[in-house]
Amino acid sequence: MTGRFRVLALLLTAATLQATLFDEVRVDGVAVEYLLLVAVLAGHHGGPERGAVVAFFAGLLHDSVGVSPLGLHALAFAPVAVVVGHLSVRLAAGARGLAALGLLAAIAAGVAAATAIGTVFGLHPVDGSTLLGTALVAALMTGTVALPTSRIVRWAVTGGLPVDVAVDREPARGPRATAAGRVGRR
Repeated sequence: MTGRFRVLALLLTAATLQATLFDEVRVDGVAVEYLLLVAVLAGHHGGPERGAVVAFFAGLLHDSVGVSPLGLHALAFAPVAVVVGHLSVRLAAGARGLAALGLLAAIAAGVAAATAIGTVFGLHPVDGSTLLGTALVAALMTGTVALPTSRIVRWAVTGGLPVDVAVDREPARGPRATAAGRVGRR
């Protein structure tokens, strides 16, 4: 199965789960933001570029199965995935606790961003304390399904490419001149 079909299968399955199972389970009126979780994890596992593409289509699917205007969540999910992709390469290498807190913060930021964008476009306005409470509840609820989802998203987004990216090593550049003037290989 090629990488694009893996991502397509992931997004369609996530949209189905979002519209059926996770939309029915609510705490204080807040549901699990499963497509946002897929977008954030795509940024984490696939990097900023792949994460942005997956997040954009996850946002479009979220809008198509929900009641929000088409494109609203795509505007919010893609920047969150890009930021997570950049930060995960630089900060959370090997720190599981930091990665878990970052995931919860990214989910809360995605909920807040979608709400802010909706407010700009004239949807129902929300005050700050209600938004903070909603974002925290959504992050905690979504965090409960993050571990099994992470493995699935990594499988889909990496598509056979290496999962780990070494940012601390220099790439090999081919032949180079040695101190004695001979051309050698690194």
